[in-house]
Amino acid sequence: MTKIHMEQYPRLAKLLTECFFEDRLVSWQIRGIEDPEIFLEKLFLIQIPVFDKTCEMNTLDDNLDSLIIGYEKKKFNQIKLILLSIFYQLKFRNELNGSDLKIYKENGKAVLRDLDLKWYKEFIKGNYYYIKAIAIKKGSRGKGVFRQLITPVLDYCNENSLPIILETNTSENVPVYRHFGFELVKTIKNKGGDFCQYCLIRKPETEQANV
Repeated sequence: MTKIHMEQYPRLAKLLTECFFEDRLVSWQIRGIEDPEIFLEKLFLIQIPVFDKTCEMNTLDDNLDSLIIGYEKKKFNQIKLILLSIFYQLKFRNELNGSDLKIYKENGKAVLRDLDLKWYKEFIKGNYYYIKAIAIKKGSRGKGVFRQLITPVLDYCNENSLPIILETNTSENVPVYRHFGFELVKTIKNKGGDFCQYCLIRKPETEQANV
């Protein structure tokens, strides 16, 4: 695994745009925006430095065909995330069209009314590891890249008896995560039926063995 460097941010923004542009939830958030693909790439370019300073961001190599973003709860600083988000939004405020940004924020508010960002509290008390995103370039899929990305996280969480939580908005991803020991514990549908939030948990192997 390779750590991310600042000069790689633009290429990573392109990778995330390619991987999430057609994501059902993201599509809902950027609908109505004049040029949604360009907007999304600029948005990721603002968000990536925040992720890099508050989460673990790793890729397999300098080809930057893949990326995994996550964090351990006890090491995560929510206040730092908020302050950095404000800083980078102000720093790059001229990069995003004002009317597009307004549409994005309004769409985001509508999304949050339907989703449950704290669903995991029903199942987990204490520390956990959260996988925020996994991105793999289309040409690199089906070649074992996903396994290589996620295995270090699985190993770390097994060694430290940490459950892993994540969400996906794509039903086709659920069997993939199940293959790696995740359990679908909750499905949340938005009122319009445009997308679902699939909530998954992977218990550490010590707990799995005791079930």
